[in-house]
Amino acid sequence: MCKKLVAENGLKSLNIRSVAEKCNVSVGSVYNYFPSKADLISDTIREIWQSIFQTDLVCEQTESFPAYVALIFENFQSGSAEFPHFFAEHSMSFATVDKGKGRKVMERYFEQVKSKMLDALDNDSNVAIMTFTKDFTKSDFVNFVFSNLLMLLTNQEKSCSKLIEVIKRTIYK
Repeated sequence: MCKKLVAENGLKSLNIRSVAEKCNVSVGSVYNYFPSKADLISDTIREIWQSIFQTDLVCEQTESFPAYVALIFENFQSGSAEFPHFFAEHSMSFATVDKGKGRKVMERYFEQVKSKMLDALDNDSNVAIMTFTKDFTKSDFVNFVFSNLLMLLTNQEKSCSKLIEVIKRTIYK
């Protein structure tokens, strides 16, 4: 129900009372599941990120790292259609509610996504052998790609084609 509220009215509409109203239960019943508004928002945001990035996607679904990055981007595009303005709103909501807890939820989720990206990079048999060194590791590259993905998403870009081209020029010879 929380995801539905966010999809319809944005994160600003999410609070204990609105959830109770929408579910036709008492406010106290909602507090049994969510001890605070920060918990409600954090759990909802975690669920939305999970919907958007679908971390359960298996890397083997794609043949290459660039294709996996494109798949992540496409999932976000679909998710942002379902949850308009979510990406921008959620960081602002943590500024007014429990910022530390919200940041931890987001960072933990991002680490899961980056871990899957690293798996996809490891599974790409076309990556040039000499691409990575002790000073430029696969993990460094995944962090770079992920940061750029977030920038594209924040700017509401419609395509990640330039990022995909940079990836290809970097890892394939």
